[in-house]
Amino acid sequence: MRAAIPQKLARHSSLAALVVAMVCASVVVHRVTPVAMLRTPERPFAGYGDPRVRTGPMSYPRQAVGADDERVTIGARPKRIVSQGWAADEFLYASVPPERVVGVSESAYQDRISNVYELARRYGPVVANDPERVLRADPDLVLTPVEARSDVPGLLRAAGIPLYRIYTTFQTLRSIEEHIRLVGYLTGEDARAGLEVVRFRTIVERAAARKPAGTRSPRVLGLGGTYSYGSQTLMTDILRVLGAENVAATNGMVGYDRVTDEHIVRWNPEWIVAGADRGQVSAVRERLLANPAIAATEAAQRGQIVVLENHVFLPLSPFTAALVDALSLAFYGGEPS
Repeated sequence: MRAAIPQKLARHSSLAALVVAMVCASVVVHRVTPVAMLRTPERPFAGYGDPRVRTGPMSYPRQAVGADDERVTIGARPKRIVSQGWAADEFLYASVPPERVVGVSESAYQDRISNVYELARRYGPVVANDPERVLRADPDLVLTPVEARSDVPGLLRAAGIPLYRIYTTFQTLRSIEEHIRLVGYLTGEDARAGLEVVRFRTIVERAAARKPAGTRSPRVLGLGGTYSYGSQTLMTDILRVLGAENVAATNGMVGYDRVTDEHIVRWNPEWIVAGADRGQVSAVRERLLANPAIAATEAAQRGQIVVLENHVFLPLSPFTAALVDALSLAFYGGEPS
């Protein structure tokens, strides 16, 4: 594999030139194409790709179909793995020995959101945000989110690198479990991934069991800035598992969409859940309470506004278990898992 590096780097100049050409072509297309023919903008965090896990034999070569419906073939257990997305970073570090992760997204080095920050700092993988850096990392497997631009994955595939585009806009906790096993399959770490599934499931089951029998469902509103989480989002499934009600979903919101002060007053949640950067929990809670619409809710009047640091609140990965645990403790009390 090491002998192949010069050949890969020799292709780099032409690959970089191709990237520039594609960007220029994109600009031209948007300037000359009739508006009616251009793709309609989607709401933030709309689902991308196919969430199904589609794998082949356990023996090598292994094969899997990605969320972009492209098949990847992995000839042997990968030794040098690159991630190009925040969720993919966390899936890898949850199941793969950290020394085998040689490239990560920029998010891995951002301690305000990353759950793998300390591992990234210790082992020093490159930030694999362009084809040149990926090629220099000499990977034998790349994981990239399906919602990312398609030009860079195309260039890496043209260079002969096995690349899997992973689905990350999960709508259920079960889908996260399935993708933990998928990452284990892709990386040859099936046993470690199986143990991670057990850990994940155990935390979720303990969290669900905290709700006292006969207790009515807490009415909860999740806030991400000026947006909320309706049906077909992971938040809805988490609240369902915890025996709680997502008031945004109940009132017809679908996906991740904008929420107004009028919505908040009308829905009148008993609990409000939001995220904050590290060290900013109190500041965010104060800012929420300064909003008259939020201050008028039962959640504010009962002191039931839960602000969690973003490395707990935001992950779409095995680290989502920490969010499930934190919400259960807030709603019902008990001992942390």
